[in-house]
Amino acid sequence: MKKLLLRLVLVSTLSIAALAAAAPALAEDGHGAPASAGSENDVVPAALWSLAGVAAGAVVLGALYFFKRGIGGFPENPSWVAPISITRSRDLPGDGDSHGHGDSHGGHAPAH
Repeated sequence: MKKLLLRLVLVSTLSIAALAAAAPALAEDGHGAPASAGSENDVVPAALWSLAGVAAGAVVLGALYFFKRGIGGFPENPSWVAPISITRSRDLPGDGDSHGHGDSHGGHAPAH
């Protein structure tokens, strides 16, 4: 039952994404004629479609994430973990000063 729900969510999300991608091509100018690109100087419709596209993309990617998580794509204890090397700042090579404070300008940077 759980996999059926995940499949339903995946199919519906992909369908909504396809409709959202086709919506600008299907838009009309309000008089029954298709809207031509660049026919308006108003940026509001473009901004709204951009926000709608970002929201649809977030929904699609979120659904895919939850789908992968639901089918076990992110194991509890993975067999491989990325190595991380942490270097403390005091272990980094310096400029010759033992404390890392260059005193070439009398202790402070110039104010210009």
